[in-house]
Amino acid sequence: MANEKRNVDLADYFKSGYVLVVDDVTNMRRTIKNMLKQIGASNVMEADDGDTALQVMRNNTGCRFMLLDWNMPRMPGIHTAREIRTDAAMQDVPILMITAESDRVQIAQAGEIGVNGYIIKPFVAKLLAEKIYTVLDMRANPPEHVKLIKTGEELLRQGQHHKALALFEKAKEMRKSARVEVSIGDAYAMIGNSGKALAAYATAVQQNPQFLKAYIKSADLYIKEGNEDAALVSLQKAVEISPGNSGRLITMGGIYLNKGDMVHAAAAFGEAVKHESSKASEIAEELLKMGKPEMAEHYFRASLEKSADAIHTYNRLGISLRRQGKWKEAILEYETAIKIDPKDEGVYFNMAKAYLEGGQLILAEKNFQKALELNPDLSAAQQELDAIKKGHLLT
Repeated sequence: MANEKRNVDLADYFKSGYVLVVDDVTNMRRTIKNMLKQIGASNVMEADDGDTALQVMRNNTGCRFMLLDWNMPRMPGIHTAREIRTDAAMQDVPILMITAESDRVQIAQAGEIGVNGYIIKPFVAKLLAEKIYTVLDMRANPPEHVKLIKTGEELLRQGQHHKALALFEKAKEMRKSARVEVSIGDAYAMIGNSGKALAAYATAVQQNPQFLKAYIKSADLYIKEGNEDAALVSLQKAVEISPGNSGRLITMGGIYLNKGDMVHAAAAFGEAVKHESSKASEIAEELLKMGKPEMAEHYFRASLEKSADAIHTYNRLGISLRRQGKWKEAILEYETAIKIDPKDEGVYFNMAKAYLEGGQLILAEKNFQKALELNPDLSAAQQELDAIKKGHLLT
């Protein structure tokens, strides 16, 4: 497979990281993995869908290349690519999209969001190597306007906003694109000119209505300025384009809550959990902070099914119940937690608080004492005991 004319040696390029193969068909992943090994990529990771791919990349730095199938059931490849191109930690990973047919509309759409190339099924190892070489050669020698954008992005990271803006404007003269408009918007946002930043993001949307990053940047800036209505419009469009991002759905749910729209808030939170069940606990915590213990209770219960830290979840569930005045129900949850870990002083402390709220002073005192036995440095428990003895209960 070696080709002396190539500027990139695949075995050397892949030595410092891994290739991620994303396809919902097990046999296809296995076939591609074998092809990659033939052309010098020995470290290959797999994902059976787009959502899994994002988790793999977030948990494992060093992805050097991605082979991404277009058609997958939970999160299609095009949605996955959009998410990657909006994440600063992943956005530079080269993506080769795998398609079942040569669809010009699909190919154009993929190119607009930053997919580096495509390959049509079925293919052989030699063609795969050629496609990868082409992508890496293009990255090593990008067009001049792309070089300017990349240099400008680095200047932004260094805090040289005006110099970066000048390079972005120069790149725009060479070639107008949604990407350069978003970069211009970022520069203005960092300079502090939100009006021009939002105008640039709006221009990006006009040039490419499917450019996810423009909507996300707009929403972030609107939220920063306190304009939640405008942020919600941008977030709604972002969710239409890429519906599988639980973080954006949670943000939308929070905005709906602030507006008093419980129906849409619950719908947004429900969609977030459907896409990523582990988010239930995060949603519950936010609801608890926002003074919504009834909704928090629901999501704490949902999170128990997937919780890696059941004690913490039972504890927080108990708090959400107590804030609703359901101290007896809270005690039942604390008792369940104690069965899991009978040496957690925090659970005994919270159970004592529940008994205190129910006027059960003897049981409250008993549990505060147990918490102190487990942790003599738990000063809050001692303060509660002292207050009980003095008849001055703490609130």
